[in-house]
Amino acid sequence: MVATRATRSRRAMGSGSSARLDEPWLALKETYLLVRRRRAAPLARLGLSVSDFQCLDLCARSPTRASALARSVGVTPAGATDMIDRLVRQRLVSRTHDPDDGRVVLVRLTPAGGRVYRNAKVLERVAFRRLQRRLTSPERRALSTGLTALRRAAGEPSA
Repeated sequence: MVATRATRSRRAMGSGSSARLDEPWLALKETYLLVRRRRAAPLARLGLSVSDFQCLDLCARSPTRASALARSVGVTPAGATDMIDRLVRQRLVSRTHDPDDGRVVLVRLTPAGGRVYRNAKVLERVAFRRLQRRLTSPERRALSTGLTALRRAAGEPSA
């Protein structure tokens, strides 16, 4: 059996109480990376990164300022500009001026961007359903309960 990174880290830290406290966080980090890779693979088939998809997702809701995209995606303003430039070149988004404030530039989904976004949503939904089917019903309930508790502890409202 192959040891996971969390198991190897646990062995390296020893079996003390501090190691046991670190276990859930190591498992969460490892799980996050695994899920992100599973999420990235189908998006890559459409020429998108996870960050690109997040940008399209926000723009699908409403035209969005680049600064809001940067905050939401977790990139610097310069990183957001690079991402938006790339998506503009792919004709997935366009820049427009805010009708209420001509100084503000908004990023909006193009018709082609809407088609790619809808395809990406389907691929993402299929990938997550495939992952969910690998969990038992009690595991899904436990996961939901645990994530809700973690969001609450982190100070975020439940989704």
